[in-house]
Amino acid sequence: MGGMGGMGGMGGMGGMGGMGGIAGMGPTASGGSRRKPEVLVNVPCTLEELFQGKTKKMKIKRKSSTLTREAEKVLEVTVKPGYKAGTRITFAGEGDEVAPGVAQDVVFVIREKQHDFFVREGSNLLHRAKIALADALCGFQLDVKTLDAKPRILRVNFREPITPATTKVIAGEGMPKSKTPGERGDLIISFDIEYPKGALSDEQKALIRKAFAKM
Repeated sequence: MGGMGGMGGMGGMGGMGGMGGIAGMGPTASGGSRRKPEVLVNVPCTLEELFQGKTKKMKIKRKSSTLTREAEKVLEVTVKPGYKAGTRITFAGEGDEVAPGVAQDVVFVIREKQHDFFVREGSNLLHRAKIALADALCGFQLDVKTLDAKPRILRVNFREPITPATTKVIAGEGMPKSKTPGERGDLIISFDIEYPKGALSDEQKALIRKAFAKM
């Protein structure tokens, strides 16, 4: 079997060379292994695509010796909201014919691209916010942009002092759960506190000591 490329989303098509298969069977999604001959194809997905769901069209080329079918075919890979990295979507018998009348299964494997803002952990989304020491002591406001098709802004106010061990859990603002539609994980925010890099002046130290003297 030759190379295969994705047609990202509902749009542009790529190609996959030299595959054979038994026509007429649709895809299945699973996490288990199969005994039938198969070819694995990675499907890179953004976190937004895994959050919202996406249909990716993949153009395949397959080899046939006894089977009567087209040498090229477009397979629609449905990425459901909440799918995790490693999820397998199987198109039975759509690959190269490896023996008379026997063709490989084409197995698309979901791969998750790194995100600039969130880290996924199961059905939860993790975000680590960098904040100044003054904000950690005095309070601040954090705006979090969601992964929705029409992004929302979650405005989170922190009024109590923040420590490196502080976490904020926003229930139901994580990833969808593909096996339980309508349910979502949580958004969990933790913090990196940035301390002053330079030495404080005597005057600054005196003001800090005065501010904390009555605590």
